[in-house]
Amino acid sequence: MEKFKFNVPTVYYFGKDEFERVRKAARQTGKNALIVTGKGSVKKHGYLDKLCGFLNQEKISYEIFEGIEPNPRHSTINKAGILASQKKCDMVIALGGGSVMDASKGIAVVAQNGGDIWDYCSLRDRDAKKVKSALPLICVPTLAATGSEINGHSVISNVETKQKAVLYSPLLVPRFSIVDPVLTRTVPVSYLVDGAVDIICHCSETYLSCPDDNYVPDFLTLGLVRSVKLSIERLLGNPDDLDARETLSWASAIAMPGTLDGRKGGWPMHEIEHSISALYDISHGLGLAMILPAMVKFDSRYNEKRICRYVGFLLNENTSQFGDGESAYQALVSWLKTIKAIREPMSVDFEKAAETTLAVNGNSEGYIYGIIPMGKKEIIEVLQYAFA
Repeated sequence: MEKFKFNVPTVYYFGKDEFERVRKAARQTGKNALIVTGKGSVKKHGYLDKLCGFLNQEKISYEIFEGIEPNPRHSTINKAGILASQKKCDMVIALGGGSVMDASKGIAVVAQNGGDIWDYCSLRDRDAKKVKSALPLICVPTLAATGSEINGHSVISNVETKQKAVLYSPLLVPRFSIVDPVLTRTVPVSYLVDGAVDIICHCSETYLSCPDDNYVPDFLTLGLVRSVKLSIERLLGNPDDLDARETLSWASAIAMPGTLDGRKGGWPMHEIEHSISALYDISHGLGLAMILPAMVKFDSRYNEKRICRYVGFLLNENTSQFGDGESAYQALVSWLKTIKAIREPMSVDFEKAAETTLAVNGNSEGYIYGIIPMGKKEIIEVLQYAFA
């Protein structure tokens, strides 16, 4: 196994009707919150009013910033960070999905340091500015997907340069996360599906791109992706299935704080997809649904045994079902279409997407890490499998 550091300082409350735990979390964190939300869903369904009520009970003052976009924009984050600074907020409460939580991490940085959050994001041609301080963060997710509620990573979009880049600091790990799966009941079905695909890909990145067996992370991966597959199918049949929602929410968290570390391999699916959603402003999960089977097809020439084991267990708990990578690839595509994760064809500029991927995530030698070093040629091949 590879060396790694495992540290999860987040106080994580989980379960039905745990939303009220935000009272205690806020009381222990500060006295003046910036509440960050998306474009209206949490207000429409009463979650925002409920949160404000909890804070009022604790005599905690607050400002509300609404309007975080899917694929959150650096300009919006800068605006919210300035507001938090002007209002002398001493904590940020994220109420929403992955975009809201990611944006809130950037807001926490700008509020303390000023400037442009884009300067803190990693790009190939420059070092990211170091995060020296940030407001403490409380996350209340309304969707199981990104795992942003339990790590220090954030993905931020720059619509001017048409790039998405990663912001990271251990200072951005949420101090508290209150995960109440009941809050996911009001999101559209397409969001649930996209979120499930994102969780599967978080579990699968280093499994697919690592040639060697590593029992602990490998078997965790297989169990997690199978759990997500079964749960999203149950929810599509019965949206009121709370057990399935709980499984997705817990899987979202387990997949992202370093639980699956110890394997070689990179994160090529996310690095490539970020260029797609930056260029075409689509849902991250939708882009991943098309790239996941494409990466399975690409990797199977180097990693066929592990690929067949992975797809067989994901789909049917049968690690010996597939004898070749092509049949595993076809079966995975079929399932993703069945759950409507792959929904409509897209026209993609392969050259531009590959160049954007490398401009943000490529190393000095001009490639990203996968099962093999992936340069422009290899990235275009994956894009062709996904979108041609």
